[in-house]
This record gives sequence, structure tokens and C-alpha cells, in this order.
Amino acid sequence: TSTNGCRVGPCSSDGYSGKCFEVSATYKGDVARSYFYLSTVYDGKWDCCETAAVDRSDIKPWMEEVLRRWHSDDPVDEIEIARNEKIFSEWQGNRNPFIDHPEWVDQISDF
Repeated sequence: TSTNGCRVGPCSSDGYSGKCFEVSATYKGDVARSYFYLSTVYDGKWDCCETAAVDRSDIKPWMEEVLRRWHSDDPVDEIEIARNEKIFSEWQGNRNPFIDHPEWVDQISDF
């Protein structure tokens, strides 16, 4: 366990077992919403990378289940809202809609 609560170790989920990196509870929702954003924005645009958790921009079912739980357990907070605004206004000119509208996660059946 790191000083900020992240962990590396064995894990098991329906669809995967092995070594995992687990984000601190404080950031789990933030990470989940980042994955949902990337999966949506880059749908069909990535030619690489299949890992245990993703196949290009598609999140594998076991990982999607974990990320949905993280999204639910760690709601959007003021720090995440401020980061989204800064990314929009100072860097990218776009926003993560799952921060602005967290309810949209439940309206999408498959990332």
C-alpha cells in the first residue's frame, strides 16, 4: 500500500484474476469517469492495445463492472469539477461529460 492508499497485489473478479493495481478510494470515481470518457471519445479510433482490462477503447465487462462501482461509490466532488473546468478552459477546450453529468453513466449500457 502506497502513502496515498493505492495498492498492488493479487485480485480476482468475474473474468479476471491476477495482479492488480487498485487506486485509492479517494480517486476511484475520478479514474472510472476518465475511463468512460476515453472509451466514448475514442470508440473505434484506437488500433492498439488489448490488455486484461480493455480491448482498444472497449472496456472489458469485468472491468466495466468495477469502474461502475467506483463511479457510484466515489461521486463527483469539487476538486474533480475544478479539474474538468481547468482542462476545458486552459488546455483542451473540451470537457468530460461524465463529470458534468454523472447520471449519463447509468444511461449507457456498454462502454
